[in-house]
Amino acid sequence: MKKHIFIYIFLSLFDSRTLAQESAHLNLWGRASVAYLHGKKWKYEAEIQHRTQNDFPANERNVLAHNLLNSIRTWAHFQYNEALSLSLSPFAYYWHNRILIAEADKNSRTIQELRFSAALDAKHELTEKLWLMNRTCMEYRDFQNTTTDITRLRIRIGLRYELTEKLNLVLYEELFLNLKGAERTHIFDHERIAFLINYRILEQLRLETGYMYISRLPRNTDEFLHENNFIVHVYYTLKGKQHEKQNAGKHS
Repeated sequence: MKKHIFIYIFLSLFDSRTLAQESAHLNLWGRASVAYLHGKKWKYEAEIQHRTQNDFPANERNVLAHNLLNSIRTWAHFQYNEALSLSLSPFAYYWHNRILIAEADKNSRTIQELRFSAALDAKHELTEKLWLMNRTCMEYRDFQNTTTDITRLRIRIGLRYELTEKLNLVLYEELFLNLKGAERTHIFDHERIAFLINYRILEQLRLETGYMYISRLPRNTDEFLHENNFIVHVYYTLKGKQHEKQNAGKHS
């Protein structure tokens, strides 16, 4: 019964426009992350991202046709208790390519951005295997090519269902709001709806894959842009000696 409820919620968030567009924006998001566990409370993480997009003006569906985004980012995570964690990204560097809407967009210059982020993650156990997840994040986006910087708020709420110890399903909706630096008509930045599958291949290695639908309001237009994103993320975790000693003592 619980599985049926979870699947129904997932399907109800999508309408017929999501995958039935005659000409669709298709993107592939790739990410590789290496994390280091220090003690019971701290985790340090470094990640790289590479995103590509299809040739939308030519109505081609090859998601590897053109670059969309590249980035490097660092995180420090603090596990306050079992249900609450704090995260800080002191440095992130992004190279954005314009989303291809018209043929002329292929010749646009790359946008460079420095980004600083702070986030609060909370979770609440609904049943033995079902969790309610919430994430609130504040970002400061320092664009190097322009004089306009953006302060953005991200609010995510979702569900995580534990199928097995190694496999879980995640469904979430995330809203992005421009609090400063954008016109009032563009307070809404974009919205994400995602369904992800997480599988722990090894104790240290985790694979995350799935689909994300984005409804975006670009700052240079009043028309919404809709994107279909396919996701492949790889996470590798290293354990420090202090973390191993504490876990060994806990189970001895």
